[in-house]
Amino acid sequence: MVRRNNGRCKELLYERISKEDCCSSSTSIATAWSAEELDPSTLFFWRMFGGGVRCLLCKESCQNVECEPGKSCVVRKGTPKCVCSSCKEGKKKPKGPVCGTDGRTYRNWCRMKKKSCKQRLRNLSVAYYGVCQSSCDKISCPDSKTCLLDQNLTPHCIHCSKKTCPAVPKQRQVCGSDGLTYKSACHLREVACLKGRAIPIAYKGFCRDNVTCHNIHCQDRQQCLLDMEAGGRPRCVACSISCRPKLLHGPVCGTNNSTYQTWCHMMQDACSKGYVIDTKHSGKCVSFALWISEIVWG
Repeated sequence: MVRRNNGRCKELLYERISKEDCCSSSTSIATAWSAEELDPSTLFFWRMFGGGVRCLLCKESCQNVECEPGKSCVVRKGTPKCVCSSCKEGKKKPKGPVCGTDGRTYRNWCRMKKKSCKQRLRNLSVAYYGVCQSSCDKISCPDSKTCLLDQNLTPHCIHCSKKTCPAVPKQRQVCGSDGLTYKSACHLREVACLKGRAIPIAYKGFCRDNVTCHNIHCQDRQQCLLDMEAGGRPRCVACSISCRPKLLHGPVCGTNNSTYQTWCHMMQDACSKGYVIDTKHSGKCVSFALWISEIVWG
């Protein structure tokens, strides 16, 4: 069985098995056993309506306990538990603020690590050391990585492949949002790395004149939008996305001079309107009148 926080078990692993066999079947700290022999109907009642079956943990110490990455085993009140590891453990990290892959600045690496562990954000890691930036100008990427601006003008430290893209047939060609044809998606990424700015794939195949949304094919969960900044060229964009503001950075100003809570909300608006809205800059949009007054009055 798997023991819950209330000291009872609801998840059944095995039936009619000895304590020794039960406890040796798993290294999980939550594995537990019960000496009670319950008939199926009584077992169903306790699991569904009675809060679970009374059970005892197999582990009484941290010996042979395997915790998930980022956690270590400690004994508290006689019960072993997997808790977020201390920042003192492992390799030493540089001091000072860090920018997380969620686009947020943390006071230090330890703060980011604790958030990643407590909220189970496995994809949260250090993007680069220092305060989060809106450009690559002041970013020093670790581990020989290269700074690249994504299509939302957010900088990222990435590994640019040093391998030459393989020769591919013409069927692998893609049209970039810059209106240029690339031999493959690999060749497009190669150029993006050199320029330090992402180049979205507009559609598969070579770039064509007078092309419209009616004669290109987008992938599943993509929608064809018109790129008004590029003369109305079509671009395939992922539209089936749900926005979770707590995990996203914002606000952002769109190329339509509208302020959005996050880039995700901006993409949703673009999909509903049928034309591409890119990030103009991070933060709220400034009205033309306010911009003029700031210039005149300082």
